[in-house]
Amino acid sequence: MSDAQSNQNLTVGCVLCGGKSRRMGGVDKALLDLDGTPLLKHVTSRLQEQVEQVVLSVNEPGALHESLELSLLADKLTGHLGPLAGMHAALSWAEKHSPDARDVVTVAVDTPFFPMDMVEVLVSHRNANAECPVICSSGDRDHFAFGLWPIALADPLKEYLLSGGRSIKGFFKDHPPIIVKFEAHNGVDPFFNINTPEDVPIALEHLAKLRVQ
Repeated sequence: MSDAQSNQNLTVGCVLCGGKSRRMGGVDKALLDLDGTPLLKHVTSRLQEQVEQVVLSVNEPGALHESLELSLLADKLTGHLGPLAGMHAALSWAEKHSPDARDVVTVAVDTPFFPMDMVEVLVSHRNANAECPVICSSGDRDHFAFGLWPIALADPLKEYLLSGGRSIKGFFKDHPPIIVKFEAHNGVDPFFNINTPEDVPIALEHLAKLRVQ
């Protein structure tokens, strides 16, 4: 088995589908059409190329989520505690259902251009730092929704949430991450995310640039 295949087997992928999409007018961004394909399918397909199994973190799944025939994970902790609750649900699921896995890699459903070698790169940094989250960065921004989370962090993350913690940055005070920088490709920031209707035509331009490579 190659190192890349081993990484796939040891890493569970999770698409974070939460959020109210207020800047998108309340429309579920997972359903957003991008060049004839729902955003959720763009993101899920891209992640499935890099890991053995993918789960969806979603509290109110619809027909599209269910049609992908993937495990749908609602938050295990009540109270709409934010993206960390989705990460905790994925870590807890992997702990129970994928006992050979070492990590969960998370991606956001509104960011369809993340690198095709992202998991491989993150795992290469994790190997020397087994206890640390490994977080993606591009330009001058860190992207906390995109990272590799050791499954051993499931309990510390639960404790942090139950103590009232909500921000990822706050969790990092006791669990400092490794930051891995990714460069733009064909002029496209790999972590460009679609937040507003105005971002859709920009995303289509990015998609065209990436196809001409």
